[in-house]
Amino acid sequence: MPLTSKAQTIIVGFYNCENLYDTIDQLNVIDEEFTPQSHKEYNRIKFQNKITHLASVIEGMGQLESAKGIALLGVAEIENKMVLRQLIESPLLIKYHLKYIQFDSKDARGVDVALLYNPSFFTPYQYRPYSLTDSSHFTDYATRDILYVQGLLDKTWVHILVNHWPSRRGGEKQSANKRLWAAKVCKKIMDSIEAQDPLAKIIVMGDFNDNPDNKSVQQLHLQNPYYDLFQKGVGSLAYRDVWNLFDQILLNNAWEHMIPGKHIQKGIKNGIGEQLKNEAEYRSVKALFDLTYYKSIIYNNWGLLEKEGRYKGYPKRTWNGDHFNNGFSDHFPAVTIFKVKTAEIVVK
Repeated sequence: MPLTSKAQTIIVGFYNCENLYDTIDQLNVIDEEFTPQSHKEYNRIKFQNKITHLASVIEGMGQLESAKGIALLGVAEIENKMVLRQLIESPLLIKYHLKYIQFDSKDARGVDVALLYNPSFFTPYQYRPYSLTDSSHFTDYATRDILYVQGLLDKTWVHILVNHWPSRRGGEKQSANKRLWAAKVCKKIMDSIEAQDPLAKIIVMGDFNDNPDNKSVQQLHLQNPYYDLFQKGVGSLAYRDVWNLFDQILLNNAWEHMIPGKHIQKGIKNGIGEQLKNEAEYRSVKALFDLTYYKSIIYNNWGLLEKEGRYKGYPKRTWNGDHFNNGFSDHFPAVTIFKVKTAEIVVK
């Protein structure tokens, strides 16, 4: 009985949700501006509008290339687990049965990163946060942690790092060292993963607050499909009429080819837990079941744009100062699309 194969679409995204806060004044968190008593008059109605808009974007991302919903979505600027529950249980998303992984960081404003996942596509195995604080970095204030998750994406083991690096507040050059440090921590995590498994597949996603050609991102030494997009003028956010591409999804070399000079040891396990005896067998199984990189985009359809005024063509954001703009986010999402070959037996 011969084998045929068909390609399934796996959607991996990252989305800065622009201040996805609840309406409650939390202790030890600077979130007072996102309460009903603030100048923003942030209330349940505005919160629900925000949730509905974000859900519509996530649903749309999950329909790209005829996919059956988003598989993985890293998110930034979310306050806590409650807002994530509201998001995944919203009418547009509840059918996907999404779950999330999130840890509260020590960020003063209470904003964190998280990973949403569809259990039909992804099974988490282990996860933890990594702090950027040590004896000589971020000792006077805390910033967002890096979230690490390992799991099975379709039939392939992957390691995911979700980032939201320090902002450019105070100036790009003046704050650059903070992002260089974040990159160093991120690279150290990747190095430790690859030291244990030279074939490990790593996805590094986030709002890096730097562009693909900045030193911090370059320091990761990863394949960056967003570099060419940036060179073509594509951006994920705009500031003072200049487009930046801070939101990116990067891949290590294991996604494209075998690492040169790295011999595949006998007995190594593949993504579905089977013992492989040699490189030829590894390649054979890889051809049938492995994820293959397809393409990367910035998801910026017409509905996400400001339609008029000074900011026409920019992302339609939620807030203009204290004015509720009833938009989505001040960032467009980054999306990377994979294809997975699944073997089928043709009975004749």
